[in-house]
Amino acid sequence: MHVNDNYETTSHTSGFVMGLLCGAAVGAAVGLLLAPKTGAEMRRTLADQAERLRRQAGETYGQASEAVSDLMDKGRRMARKGRERVDDAIQDAKSAYAEETGGPREPSRPY
Repeated sequence: MHVNDNYETTSHTSGFVMGLLCGAAVGAAVGLLLAPKTGAEMRRTLADQAERLRRQAGETYGQASEAVSDLMDKGRRMARKGRERVDDAIQDAKSAYAEETGGPREPSRPY
């Protein structure tokens, strides 16, 4: 996976989440404004809805941040394991070469 591909996916996902939250906020506000309530009741209801949306947005952001952090950690672990496997394969190849040639010489390089 390319770093750029991951960034584009994350960008699209965060854009979708922001659009969803904004759409929900606008829909809730329009619904409340069309409901038959007094001014004080309307302001209180709007304030309560705004606070609820703020909390939900904060929770969603926290969950997304944790998921990204977990993916980064998993990527680092996979890269480390891959590096270790390559190092092991190189050591195995050196040992096999030494056994074939009868000594611990390094193979000659074609360049």
